[in-house]
Amino acid sequence: MALVEVASGATQQYLPPILPALGAQVGITTAQQNWIVVVQMAGCAVLTPVLSRLGDGFGYRRVLRVSIGMVVLGSLLMALRPTLGFLTIGALLQGGVVGFMPLMIGILRHQLGDAASRRGIGVLVGALLLAVGCAGIASGAVGAHDARSGLWIGVGAGVLGAAAGFLLPDAAAPAVAARSFDLRGFLLLTAGLVGVVLALAQGAAWGWASAATLGCGLLGIAGLAGWWALELRVVRPLVDVRMFRNPRVAVLSVVTFCVAAATIGSIAFNATFLGASPHDVGYGTGLRAGAIGWALLPMTLSSVLTSALSPALLRACGERATVAAAGVTTLIGFGGLVAVHDSLAAYLVASLFIGAALGLFESVTRTLTVEAVAKEETASAAGINELVLSLGAAVGAAVLGAALGAHTAADGRVGLGGYITGWALCAVAGLAAAAVALRLRPATAAPPAGPEARPATPTHPTHSAHPAKEH
Repeated sequence: MALVEVASGATQQYLPPILPALGAQVGITTAQQNWIVVVQMAGCAVLTPVLSRLGDGFGYRRVLRVSIGMVVLGSLLMALRPTLGFLTIGALLQGGVVGFMPLMIGILRHQLGDAASRRGIGVLVGALLLAVGCAGIASGAVGAHDARSGLWIGVGAGVLGAAAGFLLPDAAAPAVAARSFDLRGFLLLTAGLVGVVLALAQGAAWGWASAATLGCGLLGIAGLAGWWALELRVVRPLVDVRMFRNPRVAVLSVVTFCVAAATIGSIAFNATFLGASPHDVGYGTGLRAGAIGWALLPMTLSSVLTSALSPALLRACGERATVAAAGVTTLIGFGGLVAVHDSLAAYLVASLFIGAALGLFESVTRTLTVEAVAKEETASAAGINELVLSLGAAVGAAVLGAALGAHTAADGRVGLGGYITGWALCAVAGLAAAAVALRLRPATAAPPAGPEARPATPTHPTHSAHPAKEH
């Protein structure tokens, strides 16, 4: 499982360090580079509930192998044809990487139980984040000579994941009832996410008051509203939104959305800042692809450390303080960049706090969310967290791209104000996450099995909708 997460981390991080150099080689502007990342994250948001639901119904290992195959195909397309069109299609296919974690959490929980799965999730997140840092360095080193060659790092990562995926054990046989697929929910969710993300990402270029921007935004909002209403009515929803009635799940979801929007949504955003030349545009650090990978390493190491420490922090500091710490460190990191951004040293110090936030929320919110449901719905619960994470990252990347677009001159150069605005928005997201985390309630015991034993408003709404088969 750790090897599969290594492949996942490499897939998610190998591209940002080489994007500036790749853009110069193949004629892709800064805004288009950010667009590729936005498409990838939007694909992640759409695929998360699909893969998680299919895993609960058809087997975690089987669907995991399909997800890995998507990543391999997407990476191969990008490496063979590094044009804007193929890079976009490849990035969309790479969105299958979001299935890795929830599907493996399903296997882990069925094989080992809750106590061991809490430790296991920390190990998997640590492997994921460590791979993120190493992939950035590897792709940067290869891309320093030829950015297009760095694209083959993704292919290698996919092959590694495929090999490891075929060695994994399977979990318990899935319930046949879970095999129904909510096609209408999928279509409405896709339309909603695409509309909202497209409006945010292209609003600056199209004009915020233009018919195209308003049309996409309204279509997206209508699609998401229709999707939510539909999911409340169907027996086997694509995403069990009833779960958000649980105050703990709701708080964890808001924290996940806010911190993901800032930390993950800003990865490519920050990479383009590091690659900007002070001589040409008046800001940035002027790092080449190889150096950008190394500059991202302190953030990675910080995230690995906090991820590994998260079980101990939960025991020592409590859930509320640990979750709130993710928001506080986000605020400190991005607030520091707003105040001081004229040197590489200032960026590296700020990145330590950003990495701490990344490691905390990636591990803690996943752990606390999956512990709220029955075992046979583990992947769906993990998928809820992954959906919120992916949606937050996609919206964050789109908003930051809009900030860059709003400060882009006629010659295509982005002004420093675009980065300052983006960092300020990320700091606000961290503040919001910390404030919401203070409302996290202590865990309560799950209700006993059997419909007659459940109260009218259950602690875990998922149990009410889908009675657990084993307790």
